[in-house]
This record gives sequence, C-alpha cells and structure tokens, in this order.
Amino acid sequence: MVINSVIENPNPSLGYDWELDWPALLYAPVGEVGQRPIGLLILGCRHDHWYSEEDVAYATSLGATLSPLVAALRGPLGRLNESEGEVAQLLSYGLSTQEIARAIQVDDGKTRAMVETVTRKLQAIEADELAQPLADMRPRRRSFRL
Repeated sequence: MVINSVIENPNPSLGYDWELDWPALLYAPVGEVGQRPIGLLILGCRHDHWYSEEDVAYATSLGATLSPLVAALRGPLGRLNESEGEVAQLLSYGLSTQEIARAIQVDDGKTRAMVETVTRKLQAIEADELAQPLADMRPRRRSFRL
C-alpha cells in the first residue's frame, strides 16, 4: 500500500506529529508476499516529494526482507497485549513500578499486577524458542481440512 500525501502544513507541530508534518509518506507492509502483514514500514520525507515506481518497489522488497527479523522479534513479545507491551517497554528502560504507574496513569496495585503478568509471560519463553534460526520463526501458512 502506498499513500503519498503532499500537503502544505502552515503550522507544523515542531516534529511531534510527524504524519502531519511530513508532506510525503510511503507505507509498505512488512511480511511475506501473499501473507497477512506482520508490520508496517513507514518512510517519509519532510519536503514535497513524489515517490517513483522504483521507490515503491524498493520499499515493498524491504518490507519483505524485514519479515523474518520482525517475526523473530515479535515472537516473545507477541504474547503480550498492548498495555502489557507498553509495560514491558517501560521495564526495559529500567523504570520502577511506581514510575511505570505514573507513566501509564494507573494505580500502583494494578501496575504491580501488570508487571508480574509481563514478567511471568516473558519467563515462560524457553531458551530453545529464542535459539531458533530466523528461517524457522517465519509465519507459516496453515492448511485447513474440511
């Protein structure tokens, strides 16, 4: 998919809303051809720009090339829902439970429970699962029998 939005924004937001501040964006799915995308590659230009067919083809092939890496990285984190993913990210920064509670605007008790859930889910990953080659971690097509 490609969206090329060339618009003038007379009041840029100092870089905080890049989708509105960048006048030319290119969206390309990350995933294997013919499969449901597992991510979205977003490329942008801060100046008026029209993407050529070669640019679009390159972004599309880059999305397909990144597919095994994204699948491997999503493996362990794929067990987390959106709010647990946010907690995991904040934990990776070394934040305490109280700091996470302030960041996600939730009381300490609920945050503690979320931290425990994230920790439990991530500890359930076996070393063998992490050691799999990238080729083995690609999403596979499932065949259904009627």
